[in-house]
Amino acid sequence: MDEADRLLEIERLSLLDTPPEPVFDAIVAAARSATGMTMGLISVVAEQRQWFKANIGLEGVSETSRDISFCTHAIEQDTLFEVADTRQDPRFSSNPLVTGGPRIRHYVGIALGSAYGARIGTLCLLDPMPGVLSPSQRELMVHLARVTTQVLEQRSALLAQVGQAKALHRELKRSEDFLERTNRAARVGGWELDLHSNEVRWTRETKHIHGVRGNYQPTLESALSFYRADSRSIMQSAVQRCIDEGTPWEIQVPMTTADHRDIWVRVVGGRQQVDGHTRLVGAIQDITDERAVLDALEASETRYRRLFHYSLGLICTHTLDGTLTSVNPAAVQSLGFEESQMVGRSLGALMPADRRDAFDAYLARIAAAHTDSGVIELIGADGHRRYWAYHNVLDEEADPPYVLGHAQDVTALRQQERILRELSQRDPLTHCHNRRYLHRLDALVDANWACLLFDLDHFKQINDLQGHRRGDAVLVEFATFLRRPLAEREVVVRLGGDEFLVVLDAPPARLAALEGWYRQHAAAAPTPFSMGSAEHRPGEALAETIHRADTQLYRTRARIRQQMHPAQAPDSGH
Repeated sequence: MDEADRLLEIERLSLLDTPPEPVFDAIVAAARSATGMTMGLISVVAEQRQWFKANIGLEGVSETSRDISFCTHAIEQDTLFEVADTRQDPRFSSNPLVTGGPRIRHYVGIALGSAYGARIGTLCLLDPMPGVLSPSQRELMVHLARVTTQVLEQRSALLAQVGQAKALHRELKRSEDFLERTNRAARVGGWELDLHSNEVRWTRETKHIHGVRGNYQPTLESALSFYRADSRSIMQSAVQRCIDEGTPWEIQVPMTTADHRDIWVRVVGGRQQVDGHTRLVGAIQDITDERAVLDALEASETRYRRLFHYSLGLICTHTLDGTLTSVNPAAVQSLGFEESQMVGRSLGALMPADRRDAFDAYLARIAAAHTDSGVIELIGADGHRRYWAYHNVLDEEADPPYVLGHAQDVTALRQQERILRELSQRDPLTHCHNRRYLHRLDALVDANWACLLFDLDHFKQINDLQGHRRGDAVLVEFATFLRRPLAEREVVVRLGGDEFLVVLDAPPARLAALEGWYRQHAAAAPTPFSMGSAEHRPGEALAETIHRADTQLYRTRARIRQQMHPAQAPDSGH
């Protein structure tokens, strides 16, 4: 796809210069959390600039010139594009984003493709330190890029459907205004039938409606001859009832004029006494334009009903107090209720109890601003939570006013985000917590807790002599060994490499019991290990507590090795 078509795709997706949206921020946060890189963006590469739809970590910047854009290179790649150290890459070493703030050293970007194959931007990560992503992190970036592309297309479809709904309402309003104007501008002709002389009189406008001119005055028979046979019999019956019984009439029928125009007319008539003579007096109006407007309204309403019924989007209407007045089949299916169980019920009653205040705030916003967007939580018929990303508008000209709601079910996406967040906090090999768990301990400055630090002895020899596959197996087996004696709230953290940390509540007896258990069952471990422990002191930094456990581990290892090899000095490291 050439550059012109690519720019058209960006325009179709309606992304540039739009406000932040939580779903894109969540995707960037997941990527940033999973890799540990400090800055994350979803960029749109426009003609002269790259603009950021989502931005975490690059505060104060919403766009950059395209000529210094890393993402311009990324969208030209078929796979993930990574620059491990920009200072060593001649393409970027003199880039002002490298030489000045934010001093980018490590860049990772993957192109975001549209449904039509255009690469419109990237999901990218930046860091002031050089580095390389692991295979699992690269795979996660590819997966998140696919998720971002799907969300972009779902967002585009949602905006299009909302636009169609708005256009439909505008068309209905225009049709109603047009009908009012034609009524004001309509000219009405008059007629009279003298029952004594059987003479018919037409006004000038009546003659104009019939397509005749001059002094033409018809008989009753010739007047009725303008109507088609089926309409003529209706008119004759109405006239005769009025003559015999005095019953007035108002009829809309088609007719053909003298100048061969097929039109619709509204004919009204009644019996009156005029100057001592019984006469039929009435009016005729060309309602062809009015009929056309009515047909257009009917066709427009039919289109609206089809959109409402068959749309895959979730469409509903509710009053300003939140009472549902209509729901389409897609919305009914999303929640699993019958339509009768939803219409007439407050939308707030379908929400979790802890979200009712948020619903009241939503009603206040839409009453004030006449539009609102966001994500709401609902409880389905099965008791599970559903998440709807909505964009609602208030039709204030309706009587009474009502809210037209259009939403997309994003429950699966929210669940996927939750899984990704959980995966980002776990070591993919051993399923232990990773170093991000330590942020929780950072917050427990004055709390009581303790830790056991473990380091595998001579682990490098296992990798060198038996291979990394065996080394990975040993790590997994050792993590299982560490979990065996732990209680529910005690966790294992893989600090990296062959270092593990067991975190537990602080009672000294429990710490001593665990130390004893690990020493007693050391033979059951897949490889020898060294161990150190420390109790956290109130006010002490996390790093200091772990350092004390590390110091004890080192001293214990040195003492054991000295006992085993008294002629050798202890190692200087572990």
